[in-house]
Amino acid sequence: AAGPPGPRPPGALSGRFPKLTTLGLPKDGILVELRHDALTFETRSCLLPGTVVRFRLLMENKPLELKAHVDACLVMDKDRNGYLYHVRLALDRLAEADRHLIALFIAKGRGHPGLAAPPE
Repeated sequence: AAGPPGPRPPGALSGRFPKLTTLGLPKDGILVELRHDALTFETRSCLLPGTVVRFRLLMENKPLELKAHVDACLVMDKDRNGYLYHVRLALDRLAEADRHLIALFIAKGRGHPGLAAPPE
């Protein structure tokens, strides 16, 4: 007689790992902060941690297409139109070359970064 099944791996549902959702940057996404390890944008869309967001980071008016995981979604305000969120994306899983470009841009301190939705 077989015993009870063993413990499931973290995040496993019915013996399978759930598929991560990938979304484009919300249309109302506005850059709040860019650091070497995280990017934060403001939106009215609540994005759950673990969601993958596709976006273009504009540095010196040149787009860099990226994908990053939502690390946190914080409620910042509420008004008659609903909630306003700050979504923090973790940049630590990006390719080394992309992280290096971001670090160089920050170190130069020239210009303002921007965000754009990825091409369809």
